[in-house]
Amino acid sequence: MAGSRHDSVAREEERMRVKLPKKLIVCCDGTWTDSINGWVNGSWGQPGHLQSPSNVTRIARAIRQEDDEHHPQIVYYQAGIGTGIGLYNHLAGGGTGLGLCENVREAYTFLANNYSKHDGLVPDDSIFLLGFSRGAYTARTLGGFICTMGILAKQAMPHFYECFEDWEHAGDKHYPPMLFTNYYKHHEGLAEVEKRWPDESLSRSGDSLDREEYFRQYFKILLDLGLTQKVTINAIGVFDTVGALGIPVNPLLQRAFPFLPSFIRTYRFFDTKLHNSISNAFHALALDERRFPYSPAVWERQDGCTTNLEQVWFPGTHNNVGGSYADAGIADITLAWMMDRMAGNMLEKREEFRCREWIKFDDEYLDRWCHCQQDYLQKHPEDLHKGWGRGKLYDSCTLPQSLAGERKRAPGRYHATIYDTGKTDPNTLLKDTQEQIHSCVRARIDLGGLAVEADEKQTFPFGLEIRPWFTAFWRWLTGAKPRTYLPQSKKGPLHGWQLKDNHASHDAPNFDIAVSSGGLEDVHWEYTGSAWVGRTEMPEARLGEYEMRLLGKDEGLAGKMEFSNNGWRWLKRPKNPTRHGRTMPTGS
Repeated sequence: MAGSRHDSVAREEERMRVKLPKKLIVCCDGTWTDSINGWVNGSWGQPGHLQSPSNVTRIARAIRQEDDEHHPQIVYYQAGIGTGIGLYNHLAGGGTGLGLCENVREAYTFLANNYSKHDGLVPDDSIFLLGFSRGAYTARTLGGFICTMGILAKQAMPHFYECFEDWEHAGDKHYPPMLFTNYYKHHEGLAEVEKRWPDESLSRSGDSLDREEYFRQYFKILLDLGLTQKVTINAIGVFDTVGALGIPVNPLLQRAFPFLPSFIRTYRFFDTKLHNSISNAFHALALDERRFPYSPAVWERQDGCTTNLEQVWFPGTHNNVGGSYADAGIADITLAWMMDRMAGNMLEKREEFRCREWIKFDDEYLDRWCHCQQDYLQKHPEDLHKGWGRGKLYDSCTLPQSLAGERKRAPGRYHATIYDTGKTDPNTLLKDTQEQIHSCVRARIDLGGLAVEADEKQTFPFGLEIRPWFTAFWRWLTGAKPRTYLPQSKKGPLHGWQLKDNHASHDAPNFDIAVSSGGLEDVHWEYTGSAWVGRTEMPEARLGEYEMRLLGKDEGLAGKMEFSNNGWRWLKRPKNPTRHGRTMPTGS
C-alpha cells in the first residue's frame, strides 16, 4: 500500500514538473569546410597550417548550453558538401553540389528525433537554422521542406525518404508519388474511407500554383493521419547563399547559345523561398564575389509573407563574408551582425523579447576572436588591412575557378529564377528583398580601404595565379600604390548607386575628405543609374550590441563614424577630427 502511494506521488510530481522547451539549432557549414578537421595540409611546397574556421563553425561554438531561463540549446553541426572521404567526393560534391539531398535529410532526421510538441501550458520547442555557401542553401532547403511537410511524427519516419522524394520531384511529369501508396499498403487496418491521395495531376504540373495546391493537399492528409505536426521556424540565418547545383555553364556560352541553362543538372525542385512559418530570415551577402557559379540566391518576400527579413551587403568576397580566410577582419563584422540578429538584439520593443525565441551566446566569445585577429595583424606588421571594415578582401576569382566565368554582384537588381529550367527570368525582378548596405562599406570607402587583392597562397608557384607578379612588378616600376576600394566605379558592384548622407564630399571626387558633423541620421544609398531595379533606395543597416562592441575596439574609427553621422551618439565625439580616405561619385 505504501509503495503504491509512493508511486502515485512520484507520478504526480512528474506531471507537475515544469518542462522547458528546447532550442534545436542546425548549423550547416560551407563547401569543403569541416570544423572537425582543424589542420590544412600544405601543397605545392607550402607548409600546412591551422584551419581558419567559418562563421558557421564560430557561431556553433559560441552558443551556450542553456539560456538565462535554463532552456537547453542543442546544436547540430554538419560539415559542408565535398568534405567526405575521397577525391570524387571532394570534387563532385564541392564542385556540383552533389550530396545536398543527403545533408538535408540528415539535418531533418536530427530535428525529427529531438523535436517535442508540448501541451498548451508549455510552448513547443524552437528551431533555428544557420548556414554558409551551399550550407546556406542546405539550411534554406531544409526550412522549405519543414514549412511544407512539417516535422514528421516518429511513427512516420520509416516513410521519410518517400516523403522527401515526393517533395523534391514535384513538377516532374515522369515521377509517380510514393508515400501514400506505400503507407496504405503497410497499414491494411485503415478503412477505405480513410485512404486519401492528393491530386497527382497537380504534382506533375510545372505551374507553381498547382504545385502549392498539391503540397497543401499532401500536408492536410499527413496531418489527418497523425503523421506530421505543423511547426514554426524561429529564424534562418545564412551567409552568402550559393544556389548553384550542377555543372556550371560559362556565361559566354550562354550568350552564344541562349537555350543553355545556367547549370546542367538532373531535375530537382528545392523550395528555398520564405514562408509565413519562418518568423525571421537574415542573409549576409558579399559585394565583391565575382565567380559565376557563386551567384547569390537572394530572398524575396512574396505577397502576404509576414517573415521579418533582413539582407545586408558587406564588402568582400564569398569567404570574406562567410569566414575561413586568415585575415578575419570582415568575417568578424558579419559574425557580430549575425549574432545580433539571432540573439534578438535588434528588437525595437524589448518588452516583446522572449528567451526561448532567440539564441543565447557567450558574450565573451567575440572578444576572443578579436584577440585572434589582433594576433594575426601583429604577426603581419607590413599588412595595410588594419581596422574596422578594412580587413583584407581576397580575390576568389583566380585560376582555375575563373575558367567557369565571372559575373559581378548586382544589389537591388536580381531576377527571379525559373525552377524548372534553372534559368533566370529576365522579365521578372525580385521585388520585396529588404536589401540594405552595411556601414562598414561606407567606412571602407571613406578611409581609403584597399580593393580586392589576390591571396598570396594562390600565386604561382604555390598556385596557378600569375597576376600578382605583374602587379608587384608594375608597382615597383612606377611607384604606384595599391588600389583603394571603389565599389561605385563602372566595374564595381555598386555602379549606379550613390551614397546619401548629406556630406558634400560624396557628391564629387575628393581625395582629402574633411569629416563634418552634419550627416544624416537616415543614411541610405540611392540608385541613379540606367538599369532596371527592384527598388531605388537601400538603407544603411542598423548596428546591434555585438557590432557596437566590435566597432568599439577601433576607438579612432568609431569616433570618426559617430562624428560624421548625427545618428551615432553612443560613442565619444572626437575633439580633433582628422582627414582621411576618398570616395568616388556614381558612374566613375
